Amino acid sequence: MNSFDINDLPTLKEFSIIAYKWLSENYPKFDGQLNMDATVELSFPIRWKTKMEGEVFEWVVSDMGSITLRLGGLEGNRRNPSPIFYLSLLKTEGVGFQWADPEGNSVSFPDPSILEEVKSRVQLYLDSVS
Repeated sequence: MNSFDINDLPTLKEFSIIAYKWLSENYPKFDGQLNMDATVELSFPIRWKTKMEGEVFEWVVSDMGSITLRLGGLEGNRRNPSPIFYLSLLKTEGVGFQWADPEGNSVSFPDPSILEEVKSRVQLYLDSVS
């Protein structure tokens, strides 16, 4: 794994925009917020709330290549609520940039398998609080 340098910032932002577009299509905003407007420049971090399994969650996409799903209701108003789902970009020699889970395992993203992984993580959280 290699560290990022200043020249990587535009690439990180590009990956983050792609991630946001894909996530916002699959997890639309639920509370009257407008979905992505292509005519407006994106302001990072991008945050929006979505509803899954009857509960409110918040997506946060940073321009540094990270994606976080966290609680979006009252619990989400705490400072730095625990993530339910998290991916970040890694830079690997010979491979380049790739999405990875918190343990550093490569993850195909965007990919339909992510939808099942998110659903599984959300259900795990809901089961833990019921």
